[in-house]
Amino acid sequence: MTDDVITLFVEDARAVSVEDAAKRLGLKFPGKLHEHAQPCPHCGGTDTFSFNTKKNAWNCRAGGVGGRDGIGMVAHCEDLDVHRREKFLEACSIVLDRPIPEEAERESEDERAARRKRLEERRRQNEAESEARAISEADYREKERNKARGIYRPLAPLRTSSLPYGRFYLGRRCAGYPDATWLRVGADVTYWHGQDERGAPIALYSGPAIVAPFIGPDLELIGCHITWIDLDRAPKYRPLLYGLTKEGIAAGLVPWPLGDRPPSAEDLEAGLYEQLATKKMRGTKKGGLIPIAGDPQARRWVGGEGIENGVAFGEWEGWRDDSFYFAAGDLGNLSGPAEASSRFAHPVLKKPDAKGVLKPVMIAGPMPKRDQEADDAMWVGDQVDELVLLGDGDSERVMTAAAMARARARHARPGRLIPIVWPQAGCDFSKMAAEAEAGT
Repeated sequence: MTDDVITLFVEDARAVSVEDAAKRLGLKFPGKLHEHAQPCPHCGGTDTFSFNTKKNAWNCRAGGVGGRDGIGMVAHCEDLDVHRREKFLEACSIVLDRPIPEEAERESEDERAARRKRLEERRRQNEAESEARAISEADYREKERNKARGIYRPLAPLRTSSLPYGRFYLGRRCAGYPDATWLRVGADVTYWHGQDERGAPIALYSGPAIVAPFIGPDLELIGCHITWIDLDRAPKYRPLLYGLTKEGIAAGLVPWPLGDRPPSAEDLEAGLYEQLATKKMRGTKKGGLIPIAGDPQARRWVGGEGIENGVAFGEWEGWRDDSFYFAAGDLGNLSGPAEASSRFAHPVLKKPDAKGVLKPVMIAGPMPKRDQEADDAMWVGDQVDELVLLGDGDSERVMTAAAMARARARHARPGRLIPIVWPQAGCDFSKMAAEAEAGT
């Protein structure tokens, strides 16, 4: 009977949405739409953690983990190992905001029948809601993929377009660009952010951008990656954009107009405005990768996180004819999720716990998660016998090194060589290329 009480407790917890779980945790809702990025309560960082109330999903890029349930999100944020029963039940308790059931008292036959009926109804409800979410998510993904195709397909290839922005951008950042047609360029690509009073998305900005495809194993376009360009803003050559947060709206502030002075340091510190990323992905990256140059049927692949790093490295080695050059959307896309048991304490970084005691920051380990899905990370062709992975020297080194080791382990096959190539400390390959081009 106690087992049934616990089972109902767990089923109730499974029914709690990611949005409601975020409220239980006291997470921020800084976005005006569905995506809410912020520092990870467990791993730290600036915008490494996010949850999406429409997709009922969460993700931590620093930890290399994510999921589609409130229990997993709570467990990650509160450093609870869901593989241990007592920790899993503690996560359920936090999600439900009620204590774990104690030893149940003796029930009457009627009480037992009523409880078992509630349990069966809860299970059926959870199954129905899960099926409905899956259908809704599939519809949403297809709509997003169609939007990505609509952005990418009308644009001209970067290398032959009459628009010079993309070639200038890569020339300055990477000392060159590929003689390939994967990357495309547009003069007026819209940056959508926030909603107006009627709930319609706001076109915050429109300007030149490089648009790259995400492709799956069948080479079909499943998404696109957009990099906006401002050639007057060295050294990154990307525009400076700000968005009004939920707190800013509550304070009665107006959206930041493009071309105006940046918001004050006080307003940024108070979370009334936020600096926006100038790279976005549409459609889906799940299981996909960004092609840069070469034939995906090549036996040698070269790539890592970021288009610029892949281009810079390709320029450095002369775009070998026997190689396919690619980029991953981020480290999670490159390496996939980590096995929980491989997590380890950062040797230096610490953060205060709920009592203010400094504890080591826990890092997603080098072992891939067991029984993960094939599309939990980018695909690699079966014919590939050399996979050159490019590290990023200006990201946090321990977390990045663990992710790169995890990528190597995940993509390992008998006879496949997987070297990891690192740039100089404190640099990425694009910065090294730009400095070499400038003679510094």
